Amino acid sequence: MQIKILYFAQLADLAGKTEETRELSNTSPAALYDELQTAYHFPHTFKQLQVAINHELSAHEAELKDGDSIAFLPPMTGG
Repeated sequence: MQIKILYFAQLADLAGKTEETRELSNTSPAALYDELQTAYHFPHTFKQLQVAINHELSAHEAELKDGDSIAFLPPMTGG
């Protein structure tokens, strides 16, 4: 199944891109994030992030389907 991954803020900087498409065999956002965290050295744990699937905030336990887009949203800081 193919998933489009959107990167924002610090995650985009670390990945060196704002989006990519990946072929997945697992439907778990947590498993996908583990792969990305290893590949790009993301500093946040999965539980620190918000997950958006198809541009809507989703539960961490949601399952991905072929053609979905997913974004992992890091904690925001600022003032």
